[in-house]
Amino acid sequence: MWERLRRARPVLTFAVPLVAAACGASAPLENVDQSGGSGGSSASGGSAASGGTGPAGTGGSGQGGSIMPIAGAGGSAAEGGTAGAGALGGDGGSAAVSGAGAVAGAGGASASGGSGGVGGTTGGASGAGGSAGAGICQELSVVPTPQIPTVVMLVDNSSSMFETQPPAWPLLYDALMNPTTGVVKPLESKIRFGLATYKGSTTASTETSASCATWAKVTPALDNHAAIDATYSPIAATWSPGTKWETPTGHAITMAAADLVAYMPDPPGPKYLLLVTDGNPNSCATLDPQCGQDLAIKATQDAFAQGIGLFVMGIGDIVAQPNAGCPSSARCGRDHLQDLANAGVGAGVQPTASCDPDWTVSGCQFKHEACNIGQLLTATYTTMSPDVGTPFQVDTRNADATTQIVSALTGLLANVISCTVEMDAIVTGDPALGMVTVGGTPVTYADPNGWSLDMTTRYTVTLEGAACETFKSGAELHIAFPCAGGNPIAVRR
Repeated sequence: MWERLRRARPVLTFAVPLVAAACGASAPLENVDQSGGSGGSSASGGSAASGGTGPAGTGGSGQGGSIMPIAGAGGSAAEGGTAGAGALGGDGGSAAVSGAGAVAGAGGASASGGSGGVGGTTGGASGAGGSAGAGICQELSVVPTPQIPTVVMLVDNSSSMFETQPPAWPLLYDALMNPTTGVVKPLESKIRFGLATYKGSTTASTETSASCATWAKVTPALDNHAAIDATYSPIAATWSPGTKWETPTGHAITMAAADLVAYMPDPPGPKYLLLVTDGNPNSCATLDPQCGQDLAIKATQDAFAQGIGLFVMGIGDIVAQPNAGCPSSARCGRDHLQDLANAGVGAGVQPTASCDPDWTVSGCQFKHEACNIGQLLTATYTTMSPDVGTPFQVDTRNADATTQIVSALTGLLANVISCTVEMDAIVTGDPALGMVTVGGTPVTYADPNGWSLDMTTRYTVTLEGAACETFKSGAELHIAFPCAGGNPIAVRR
């Protein structure tokens, strides 16, 4: 006959202070029982006879208090039976039930062979012996910051812009500023546009003189269409037949580039001048002939050395009458536009034929032109240099001239929009798990038409191929990184 022994353990009771409410002290609780219920007493396991199997003792359960009480203490663990052959340990005591908002009761202590107590429920901390909860890893949506370019439209405001038939000025204005079909409006959120129009004085001066040209300017900014239009639109009314304004392009490039160098946007981005002119350039000191080519090339090379690129478009007379007013010793019309386009991207510029290979030789006729003070050429020339830059030219006598200007400038400006963005997060895991969409369409990592990550910074993303073109057209970019194996693959910078 088996003899059962029962030994009662003392009940453990914990007093826990009530936690004050956040954001200020709460009023004392009245008429509320704030004491926790007592945990139940534990049962003891039976002892096993030699070779027998003793049944497991059952742990006692505790009862939580009432409204917002302090939770009752967990019941004591039952003690397992004295081991006979194959005897089983007693079960652990169950956790006290917590009241609403109560501090959790402590789990019961583990019996010999029993399992640990379970933590309290709502608002409670983990019971003693309970396992810790796993951390929650959430998907991270990042904020991509594009490298925003700045483009100042440097517009020739000479009198010939109004004198040609049809006048080039209104055609260009419409191509740039028309709110429905113009170039600026759809790109104003992606490019910091500015404006600088110049018209040369009829009084000779020096290249550095403020009196050489009269200006109308608008500081670059995003969403700048309205501000530019407010300055640009009224200019047409300031010209009248017989008015003479010159084209000191070298002076204009120098002055506009200085303004751009001083302009420090946040975040920074590439800076460009978009020169639109209808004539071969003169200089501030020499109004005629239009022999200011060397000065204009030099100004463009200096601007590029300071981080300012230049694009050039010829319209009106420089296309229809490329040699008008230009000395035969100079490179005129399209040749001059090509030289500016090359200098604007940092490429070499060819010297004029008579000055090749060395402009200092006596046979170089161009250096003797009045614009070249002291018979000196100031720009840098490279013999047999290839044409790298792309000059744009539109004959404004064509019926679709405005459409041609819009098409050329839209393509040109699309190329200055950067497809590289900086994220406010750094990728710490596998970038291939990143989720990138352009215009709502997912794009693939390390794909020629997808996206790539700069593995040096690990926070710079570049869209490639078709994804880049879609982004340039105005599509929205979204980047997110999920969790992998419960761990984040990107974290905030």
